[in-house]
Amino acid sequence: MAKYGELLHTYDPEKDNMYKLFCNYLNNPTMTKIKDVESFSMYMTKTYCMLNNQCRYIIAFVEYDNLAIQSKHQLVDLRWVSLQTRTLDDMHNLPAHSYIPKRGGELAIEINRISKNANNSTYVCPNLPITITLLHTKKNLNGMEYQDKGSVIAAIETYQTIITMNK
Repeated sequence: MAKYGELLHTYDPEKDNMYKLFCNYLNNPTMTKIKDVESFSMYMTKTYCMLNNQCRYIIAFVEYDNLAIQSKHQLVDLRWVSLQTRTLDDMHNLPAHSYIPKRGGELAIEINRISKNANNSTYVCPNLPITITLLHTKKNLNGMEYQDKGSVIAAIETYQTIITMNK
C-alpha cells in the first residue's frame, strides 16, 4: 500500500464515534491554529466567560501539521490526541464560541479516579479510549478538590481538564 502514497487516517470506529461525541457536545467549534509545539499543532477557540482576568478555552492538540498559523478548521475535522477545556490567564484574540452545557446525553459517562497528587487527579473512562486529568486549582486540599467518581461532562465543565487519547 505504501507505493500508492501515505495512509492519512485509519478507520477506528471506537475513536471516530468518540470524536463525534465531543464535537456534538461542544457544538463543533471553529478552531484556530495558534502554534506548533514540538511534534504537535495547537488549535484553540474561546468560549464565553464572565471572568475578570481569565478566559475559557477549548484546545485541541493534533499531530504536527504543516498548515499555516491562524488557519481555521472545525473540531470535527481535527484528529486530536489531546482535547482540553481550560481557564487561562492568556488572552487570545479569538472569536467566542458558544454551546449549551448539558447534564445528560451521550457524554454523561462515568469516570473513575485512578490517581491523585498535589497538582492533579487522573481518571479513566471504561466506555471511551481516553484518560482525563483534572488540574487542581485550590491549594491545601490534599487532592480532595474532585470526587473519586464523576462524569465526562462534569470533567469538561470544570475548565481545568486535559483529555488524552489512549493509544
